[in-house]
Amino acid sequence: MTGGARARRGLGPAALLVTLMVALLLGGCDLDPGRADEVVRADDARPQVVATSFGPVAGVAAGAGQVFLGIPYAAPPVGPLRWRAPRPPAPWSEPRPAAALGPSCLQNLALSAQVGGHGAGPMLGQEDCLTLNVYAPPDAAPGTAKPVMVWIHGGAFVLGTSGQYDPGGLARRADAVVVTLNYRLGALGFLAHPGLRGAPGEGAFALLDQQAALRWIKAEIARFGGDPRRVTLFGQSAGAWSVCSQLVSPGAQGLFSAAILQSGACVTPEASLPVGIAEAGGARMAEDLGCSGPDAMDCLRALPAETLAAAASQRPGVTGPNSWSPTSGLDVLPRPPRAAFAAGRFNRVPVIDGTNRDEGRLFSYLRGLRADLLTEASYGEEIRRLFGPRAPGILAEYPAARFDSPRAAYAAVLTDGYFACPALDFDRLVGRAVPVYAYEFDDPDAPFSLPTLPFASGPGSYHTAEIAYVFDRPWALADPSRFDEGQARLSAAMQDLWGSFARTGQPETGRPEGSVPWRRFRGEGDVLRLSPEGLGAAADMTERHRCAFWGGR
Repeated sequence: MTGGARARRGLGPAALLVTLMVALLLGGCDLDPGRADEVVRADDARPQVVATSFGPVAGVAAGAGQVFLGIPYAAPPVGPLRWRAPRPPAPWSEPRPAAALGPSCLQNLALSAQVGGHGAGPMLGQEDCLTLNVYAPPDAAPGTAKPVMVWIHGGAFVLGTSGQYDPGGLARRADAVVVTLNYRLGALGFLAHPGLRGAPGEGAFALLDQQAALRWIKAEIARFGGDPRRVTLFGQSAGAWSVCSQLVSPGAQGLFSAAILQSGACVTPEASLPVGIAEAGGARMAEDLGCSGPDAMDCLRALPAETLAAAASQRPGVTGPNSWSPTSGLDVLPRPPRAAFAAGRFNRVPVIDGTNRDEGRLFSYLRGLRADLLTEASYGEEIRRLFGPRAPGILAEYPAARFDSPRAAYAAVLTDGYFACPALDFDRLVGRAVPVYAYEFDDPDAPFSLPTLPFASGPGSYHTAEIAYVFDRPWALADPSRFDEGQARLSAAMQDLWGSFARTGQPETGRPEGSVPWRRFRGEGDVLRLSPEGLGAAADMTERHRCAFWGGR
């Protein structure tokens, strides 16, 4: 069946259920570009105009802070600018309304839900989406020179938007200017194709979007009260992979002064795709859509964006999350990230890097919605799909019989192989040259807003669980109003650690009773456990996550 035929196929009941759950992950109505912000809704809200180099923007100020939403940092990447490096936005003269979020970048929820095909599911967003949002403390103004924190959202490079997150509370507590941004997703952000060879950004246009936003921040953020010399880039999951990729991208040199990776050390083979494989996959995708020969790119640029959002990935045999990733071997990523780190060829800034103790339980939960990962046979099939030749060894190391269920075994494989052990590998590689502060987030009762599945263990410290603690704001999967006293203390400590790191390059906190100082990473004993019980050492990570087994990956 061709990709075009698959794109016209409807969703079955199980696929529809997963798609709806992904819509919940994205926050549903919260992604409406007109959604009001806490500051916008405040009784004392008043207009606030800031003049930028491109034109004035009319945001909102209140006692809770200042917001400037939906500011274009690049020209719309549409028509002839599709699959081109981002260009500056057209200037304007009248104050541009900046009290509502811009649209998310186009994404196909069916593909995002990993429904097992490329079916045309609900579409979210639009192709014209390259905007950013500025959240500032109440007293931020030109000359205050507050540290800047730039958040890159996750979503496996196929879904997500800056509008999922409200960093206003973090901006106040950290006394920092926080910026969130959108970047191109899926085929629109990561296509490599022989017809693009030589074009800047081939296979990594999304990373160039992020660099364009960082250049905008360098040039403009002082007007909002930020310090362009102190810019911390931070993100989660694919957002952390993005931050990690920017560490090794020559084009990002000098654009940020510190980095925070939350569950996304880009040292696994999946972190980038070699150019030959990427271009071959892109050519197959184009042929699947009826575009081949010397005019393939003209043909692809003439297709509706929604058709491209529903297209197959360029990674052989992979659909859904992790179906797209940046291409290495070209201008944006000359080397695969791990090779660049090993060679010492990266942008040398201080780094916080960490993972959650039970990362894989979220993915196990989502697969459990499909009711097809309930047997040892289906567990084995999924491991073989994900790991290919390594699958027999993984199944021998993680037999379903050793765990409470095949879903639990699946969660352990993903936690250890994709997150915990790669993070330690990154810490060792990068920590030889720059300060690295490593953590493991460990809250076995982290709030989780989705319904519990029958016959399944709790979500524990699942992938994304720490987001509610960093921002102390509700989002799709968790609501901080459910924090108990220990969780509230942990949230405050994490915001203080992240904020002090943005100010000085070294994380510091009041160190609640029973905690330990956060030492620079020299070995496993320096990994900090972030827990409602207090801050302490994360013991035996290598053994708990079977990293001796994963060391040769």
